[in-house]
Amino acid sequence: MKKILLPLFLAAFAVGVSSCSDDDKIPGDPEGTVSLNMMDESNGKTMLDDSGIYIDKAQNFVSGDNCVLFALGKVGGLGAVAPKSLETSTTIAAVEAGHGYVAVRPRALRLFPSGKMAMPIGRQDVNYLKIYVVSPLTAEEKTVGAAVRYVMAMPGAYKLPEYGSTVLRIDRSNYDHLDQEVSLSLPAGDVEHDFIDDGYGIRCERRGGKLFFRLEDWFAHQFELYLRIGESYTRVYVEADVPL
Repeated sequence: MKKILLPLFLAAFAVGVSSCSDDDKIPGDPEGTVSLNMMDESNGKTMLDDSGIYIDKAQNFVSGDNCVLFALGKVGGLGAVAPKSLETSTTIAAVEAGHGYVAVRPRALRLFPSGKMAMPIGRQDVNYLKIYVVSPLTAEEKTVGAAVRYVMAMPGAYKLPEYGSTVLRIDRSNYDHLDQEVSLSLPAGDVEHDFIDDGYGIRCERRGGKLFFRLEDWFAHQFELYLRIGESYTRVYVEADVPL
């Protein structure tokens, strides 16, 4: 059996788990897809990898404290499970054939002012699971679980700036007077920003595809700027310098 090592969901395969072979791989399935017959808690309680997710007696996915679930509704297969927006998290979600789900460790998520959540890019210790329910499992005309397919995925980069990089530096050499503005172009796409001013005298205003910054006093400080596209975010820095 081929093992899959996941930074957050360390492989701990239960009975009934099998990797996809070339013969049973469904067109459109991502590389590394795993098939699993998940028996509910009354019939063996198969765990979904190391996520802590299982199916209860009422045929719901239950995640407990290990991760949070996002139900994405009906999709066209595992390859179509795309968390373009992570808004309503839950620890319990109905198991429905043809539906897609995402499971994420709570510590990997950041909440933005819009109410949407996202995961940081460029970090090897952050990933998530895409889950697709193929069909219910039945025995003696009773539903006893579900056949699922799942795969580990990393948050998309979406041309966001590198995590931890400095994207703008304001100093006296390029900032002549306090009512002057300095702009930063945002990456293409539906970008949400969250600027942390730390109570300093700096203004940040968005106009179209740019952020405009204006200092209200001379000081040296490094500000955090969070940018989100879809399920992904980056944390970058805007620096205000006072050169010697």
